[in-house]
Amino acid sequence: MLIREKTESDTDSCVALLLAVHRVDGYPRFLPAKVLDFISPGYESSSWVAEKDGEVVGHVALHVAAVDPTLLAAQRATGLPPEGLAVLARLLVAPNARRAGLGRELLDLATSHARSRGQRAVLDVVQSAHAPIALYEAAGWTRIEPLRLKVSEMTALDLWVYLSPDMDAG
Repeated sequence: MLIREKTESDTDSCVALLLAVHRVDGYPRFLPAKVLDFISPGYESSSWVAEKDGEVVGHVALHVAAVDPTLLAAQRATGLPPEGLAVLARLLVAPNARRAGLGRELLDLATSHARSRGQRAVLDVVQSAHAPIALYEAAGWTRIEPLRLKVSEMTALDLWVYLSPDMDAG
């Protein structure tokens, strides 16, 4: 397994990965019309892909916290300014590459990268997403508060906001 920085040439593979995860897991809950903007938004600060036999089977990114709905919850929990936070996002593992530790490896890589920049990572997860929640909690992340994210006039997502282990925790 090779984990490396995502490049522009990974775009089609990342979109295919996103669609495969959506079919199996329903993540994201509401597939956006502009899938490319979801997998590679303008507020992405770093991102990585995992390859197995030349196929992209994993993805994780860090986003700028200042534009994320989790910002206020993270600031309440940490007292950090927006530039002291990074949003861990788009953690995807292909259905055929699961149960081998790849999700944890991608989670740890992004968390460590944020820490190396002097940032604390924060993320949100749908409250009913039991497998990802188990992963985050096993990795030492702390649930800090619920968040209701309005998707449309009639629809909202009920999320949990999680904070990465303290930067001093290694």
